[in-house]
Amino acid sequence: MEVTILTENTVYKRGLLGEHGLSLLIDAGKKRYLFDTGQSNVFLHNAAKLGIDIKGLDGVIISHGHYDHGGGMEHWQELGNAPIYVQEKAFEKKYSENPNTRKLHYIGLEDKGSWQKKADVRKLSGKATQIAKGVHLLSEIPYTTHFEPMLHSFWKSDAQHPGYELLADKMEDEQILVIEGDEGLRVFAGCAHAGIINCLRYVQAIFPGKGIHALVAGMHLKNCDCQRVEKTIHALKELKINIVVPVHCTGMRAIAAIKESLGSACILPEVGKKIEI
Repeated sequence: MEVTILTENTVYKRGLLGEHGLSLLIDAGKKRYLFDTGQSNVFLHNAAKLGIDIKGLDGVIISHGHYDHGGGMEHWQELGNAPIYVQEKAFEKKYSENPNTRKLHYIGLEDKGSWQKKADVRKLSGKATQIAKGVHLLSEIPYTTHFEPMLHSFWKSDAQHPGYELLADKMEDEQILVIEGDEGLRVFAGCAHAGIINCLRYVQAIFPGKGIHALVAGMHLKNCDCQRVEKTIHALKELKINIVVPVHCTGMRAIAAIKESLGSACILPEVGKKIEI
């Protein structure tokens, strides 16, 4: 299975663009999926520079309802007629709170191109959905790890009643992509707001007895303290994952610590990189 990073926070190659966001092209042999679209058309620009035909996809997966993962859907017409898999709660109005000023910033999905109405959008509900043989989407991630509590900086209101009182956002819309393989499970997470270890333990609960071969994930460790990062790395090592690619919101400090600890098992991300998993 080959994963090409189309959008990421880090870029080094000439002619390619980076942005705060994530977009991965996953070629699983018989199936091709786009996992997230970043916040703009950067993923399309980079695909063109890399000589990649972005059409003919078996599906587009939006990991959750934040602009840096689904903003590129404004350019949905350039993706052909691929079905778009998104958890139904991703369309709630979503906000982030600045911890210093307490001001709220809108970080949800826009619909300037009417993709939510015109494209083949398949709104998912429930904890687990199989979209193809061996391809699964998991949502409603439970908080089971003691050092990964629910974040208190995200808020939401119902998309149908935007003036309704804001509620704490438990990020129930966040989807983990799991692809089964002979070597084990390949797991993809956009931001892992619930905590990457919570996510992985959820995967283990849904697929008991199956090992995790590869993990490509934003781990949302950018602003976490050293203890949280250390506990996360310890848990990752216990899981004995063969390939770990920490992307996007993992944060440079945490990525460096993961690389230092996992060595060759950790692959550093950058726009344009192709990774065999």
